[in-house]
Amino acid sequence: MSQDIVQNLQNKLIINKANEMGIECKPLIPGCEDFLELSYKDKNIMINKTRSHKFSFIAGFLAKNKDASNLLLKRFGLPVPDQIVVSKMSEEAINFLNTYKLVAVKPIDTNCSVGITLGIESEDELENAIKTASSYSNKVIIQKYIEGYDYRVLVIDGKVEGVLEYQPAFIEGDGYSSIEQLIYKLNEDPLRRNNAGEFKPLKKISIKSKNLHFNLKKQGKTLQDILDKGERIQLLLSGNVLAGGISIDRTEDICSVNANIAIEAARAINVDVAGIDIRCKDIRVPINNTTEGILEVNGLPDMTDHVLPYQGTPRDVVKAYLQYLFKE
Repeated sequence: MSQDIVQNLQNKLIINKANEMGIECKPLIPGCEDFLELSYKDKNIMINKTRSHKFSFIAGFLAKNKDASNLLLKRFGLPVPDQIVVSKMSEEAINFLNTYKLVAVKPIDTNCSVGITLGIESEDELENAIKTASSYSNKVIIQKYIEGYDYRVLVIDGKVEGVLEYQPAFIEGDGYSSIEQLIYKLNEDPLRRNNAGEFKPLKKISIKSKNLHFNLKKQGKTLQDILDKGERIQLLLSGNVLAGGISIDRTEDICSVNANIAIEAARAINVDVAGIDIRCKDIRVPINNTTEGILEVNGLPDMTDHVLPYQGTPRDVVKAYLQYLFKE
């Protein structure tokens, strides 16, 4: 399998940077990108994208299970939103909603924001969100909703190497186009991601997204509504790039307190290369433990947006990753 037909973006970045650094790097099995073999001097290692050869099996399970990982984060005294775990709509779920007024629902063990519903305010919304999450996992987490901005902190070997802010996608009215037409226009932006193996810093907005329709409904809108000229609406509550959000480099902005929180979060789950998702009002200010916190610890962090952010300074995080892999 030659380098020019490698499709996975993570692998492309790793192979290109490895070659630049004089490290031999290629897929272990021709035609399969699950494992990369890296050789430098007398050392030979295997990795799976951004999972290192030091990443343990149990750490992977802990990172994937949000209930287990949140329990460990709390043991370390780290800020995690209050939550409960349920398997279906129940009195306990309703009481939790009534207590916090605004909640999020997530599958207990999925990645990439799949099956997540944010900003739930009513029992009907809660029931639908639990059904959605249950289609991905047999148990779901109901969590106190944290308002603020989404940040991804990349921690490699106990050090913060990159910080991104994700801003939700939005559209602005022109006085005659429908919301659906404005979304199609937004998707025509050449900077939005499309074909496999081709990197664009933005992703297309799916007209069929349940979260899109949910968020429009909460704003009293439908796809057929026409926005006034200059009227701006947010399409999704999440700023995740997978939901069409915009990535902005904030590596120089994170305060030392929040950087240490991210480092401790990776240590709590024993993940050596971790993406820590934090929601807070300003990453430059220490997190308020009651209104802000850690949303997730990812054991297979995407480094692409750190290398090629939509706005801000590109960070050479792949180099830092490779240096860690061959650290004596």
